[in-house]
Amino acid sequence: MSVFAPGAALAGASRITFTAASLIFIYTIVIGILNGMDVWEPEHDVLMSHVHSGTLGWITLGVGAMAFLMFSEGRDVAVGELRQANAMAWALVGAVVLYVLAFLAGDTIFDDRIQRPIFGSVLFVVVIWQLVWMVGAYRSYETASAARLGLLLGWISLLIGAALGVVLGLYTSNGSVPGLDDETASRFADAHPPAMVIGFLLVAAFAVVEWMLHDKDPGRAGFVQMWLLFVAGIVINIAFVTGTDEQLAGPANLLMIAAGLTLLWRSRAMLAPDGWRGAGVARFPRLALVFLVVYLVLLTVLVSWIVRDVIEFEALTESQEGLLLAFDHTMFLGVMTNIMFGVLAMRLTSPRVALANKVLWWGVSIGLTGFGLGLITTTAVLKQIFAPIMGVSLLFALVTYLGELRSAGVTNDAVAQS
Repeated sequence: MSVFAPGAALAGASRITFTAASLIFIYTIVIGILNGMDVWEPEHDVLMSHVHSGTLGWITLGVGAMAFLMFSEGRDVAVGELRQANAMAWALVGAVVLYVLAFLAGDTIFDDRIQRPIFGSVLFVVVIWQLVWMVGAYRSYETASAARLGLLLGWISLLIGAALGVVLGLYTSNGSVPGLDDETASRFADAHPPAMVIGFLLVAAFAVVEWMLHDKDPGRAGFVQMWLLFVAGIVINIAFVTGTDEQLAGPANLLMIAAGLTLLWRSRAMLAPDGWRGAGVARFPRLALVFLVVYLVLLTVLVSWIVRDVIEFEALTESQEGLLLAFDHTMFLGVMTNIMFGVLAMRLTSPRVALANKVLWWGVSIGLTGFGLGLITTTAVLKQIFAPIMGVSLLFALVTYLGELRSAGVTNDAVAQS
C-alpha cells in the first residue's frame, strides 16, 4: 500500500483536497477535449465553469493541498491544528465547488447572476482563513525556507485576485460596483485575470519547483526569486487598476524574467541531458521548468503588445485570442499540472502510478505542445489532433492517482500523539 506524505502531519487534509481537485479536473478535461476537437462548442456559462473548474477546482485546490504538506513537513502538529486543517480543507473544497456551480448556473437562478459574487465572497473568506493558518505555520519553523515563503506570498496574491474576482462578479451582475465609479470598477474587474494567472500562479509555481528541486539549498537566490515575482505581481495589479499597464507592464515583466533566469541558472545541471537520466519522478518539476520558460516567452510577447498598445482585450483578433489561450494553458497544464502530479508521484508509488507517470510525461508534453501551436497559428486540425491526446493522458493519470489516493495509508504524527 502507498503511504501518502510520510512525515507531513497534515497529510490527511492534503489528501482530501487533492482528491477533490482530481475529481473536479475530470469535468474540466471532458469539456476541454470536446471543445478542442470542435465536437461541441459550449455555451458561455459552461465555458466559464470549465475555466474556473480548472483554475480553482484543480489548481487552487492543488496549491492548497501542497500547502498542507509543505507547512507541516518536519514539524510537530497538535491535534487541534490537525482538526482545523481538515475543516479548512473541506471548507476550501465546498467553497470552490459552489463557486464553479455558480458559473455553470448562469442566469437560470438569478437573472443578474448575483450568485457569483456571493459564492466568490465565501471563497474569499476561506482563503483568508488558510492564509492566517499559513502565516502561523511559517513562523513556527526555526529555519527559513524560500519555498514556504514563495507559497505564502503566492497565497497573498491569491487573496488579492479573489478580491478582484468579487469585484468582477459585482460588475458583471450590476454593471457597477458600490462606491466605485464606472471606469474604476471596470479597471478593477479587468485586473482579476492577470492577478490570478501572473500574481498568484507564477509565484506558486516557482515556490513548488523550489520545494521539489532546491529545498535543501540555503542560499539567498531562492528568496530573491520569490520577492521579485511577488513585487512583479503587485506591479501588474497596480498597472491594470490604475490604467497604467502600458507604463508598468514592461518593468514588471523584467522582474519576472530576472527571477526566471535565476531559477534556470540554479537548475542548469538538472536541465542538462545528463540531469534527465535517472531523474524518475523528478522529471515533473524539470518539465514544469521547461514550460515556465515557454510561459515567460509568451508573457513577454503579450507585454510587448500592451506596451505598444496593439491589443484590445475587449476586441481580440483570432491570433491574439489564440496566443492568450496558449499562454493560459501553458501555465495551467505545462507548469501547474506537472508540479501537482510531481508532488503526488513523489508520495504515491506503485506499478500503476509508474505507468501513469510515463503517460503523463509523453502524452501531456506532446499534446500540449501540438495544442498550443494550433492555438497560436489558429490551425484547427492541430487542436483537433492534440487536444484528445493531452486530455486522454490526463484522464488516465487522474483515474490511476484517484485509486491510489483512496487506498493510500496516511502517516499522521498528530494522530499518533493523540
